Amino acid sequence: MRQHSRFSFRHISSIQVTNRLNGEPMGYVADLSLGGLRLVAKQPLAVGGCYEMVLHVPEQGERVRQIEAVVICQWSRKDSRRDSFEMGFALDRPSAEFTAMVAQQLPRRRKVF
Repeated sequence: MRQHSRFSFRHISSIQVTNRLNGEPMGYVADLSLGGLRLVAKQPLAVGGCYEMVLHVPEQGERVRQIEAVVICQWSRKDSRRDSFEMGFALDRPSAEFTAMVAQQLPRRRKVF
């Protein structure tokens, strides 16, 4: 059972991810939660590996907010529908910016009955 609510992005590849250390593209975010994220990429990353990422979050207009996150890869699998890989990451050292961004998005996406 999930410990955190998560949200997915309707616009595929709306949040691009790069490696904080070398600036290389890593993929794009498929969904986020307060506990981590799911990344879609062309190449798999090592399970158990620690990665420093920068999430490039689009804002109003042409602005893009950059949010850093240190994560640990929990799992990796080939996506059978596309020529890509999906990987699940747990936050190792959550930044205040990451936590605030996810918390800000979650209430908007909940349905009220």
